[in-house]
Amino acid sequence: MRIRQSDIAKIANVSQATVSRVLSGDERVEDDIRQRVLVAIETHNYKPDVRARSLRTLQTHLIGLVVKRPHGALQGDPFYAQLISEILESLASTPYHLCVDMATTDSGQVAVYDELLRTRRVDGVLLVESEADDERIVRLQHDDFPFVVLGKADPARFYSVDNDNVFAGSLAAEHLVERGYANILMLAGPEAVTVSDDRIAGYRSVMASHGRRAVVVHSEFGYEAARDAARGILAGPSRPDALVVLDDFMALGAVQAVREHGLRIGPDVGIVAFNDSVLCGTVEGGLSSVSLNIGALVARAIKRLLKVIEGKPIESSRRVEIACELVARGSSRRAEETGDR
Repeated sequence: MRIRQSDIAKIANVSQATVSRVLSGDERVEDDIRQRVLVAIETHNYKPDVRARSLRTLQTHLIGLVVKRPHGALQGDPFYAQLISEILESLASTPYHLCVDMATTDSGQVAVYDELLRTRRVDGVLLVESEADDERIVRLQHDDFPFVVLGKADPARFYSVDNDNVFAGSLAAEHLVERGYANILMLAGPEAVTVSDDRIAGYRSVMASHGRRAVVVHSEFGYEAARDAARGILAGPSRPDALVVLDDFMALGAVQAVREHGLRIGPDVGIVAFNDSVLCGTVEGGLSSVSLNIGALVARAIKRLLKVIEGKPIESSRRVEIACELVARGSSRRAEETGDR
């Protein structure tokens, strides 16, 4: 049960107005009374409800985004750079602002959400990288807290904006098949992350339709984790001649591993990734990638979230799907296409 300001007042044997004055730094409060209130606050881990500070609107005009990555794994990640940039663009014409929190573990992420719900320091949450059994969604629903999932969610219960990631996965795999690659492996994200699972499903369907064996290797998010996973893949007994990689940042790690093995990107090992970020231009010849139209994705998600927060009607179904498309570049060209031998 969340401790309220009125509870602190009772514990300290003062009025609620006195607690409010202590929290606001009013120097007119007597020292012994101030100390009683501060001890009660510390003992009971009271966090002020920032929504209650605005008696007129009961809103903070803050939107929450929680990012979960191991220490150092977020540095250089273009997906979150673009995601945050697009969120800020979408909020620029509104009275709302973005509040970003970082978690490095599952338990840390749960703690961040608990704190957001307890303090009400944001009006709503944009939830990313949903999971099959997502404790965050359970907690948000239990508190009747406004949120929109940027990704896959139950369309009967939650508001969400997403791509068809099964289709996206099949686009990437089919492209590599059409380019003549024979042994195509998928370097996926962590298990039970829905965006990864859906892209795996698309990849598997294409492999099955062509009578080929599907091989999936899971990796943590990030450049270094993907690089290390790709090193193991390429050193194995059956080296693939193509990789479908969960996102562009992870694909750069795979590119590094390919180069370390003295192999060429495209002619020796084809690579297709996802997000079509600025990193695609850092690979010689360009990195083939599935564009998710992140700008449109974020704009629709923010528009929906603000309507949920403000109690306005939402005109369409709970799930909105944004189209995706494959952008082919040099990383998925065979030797015969490039003229190399």
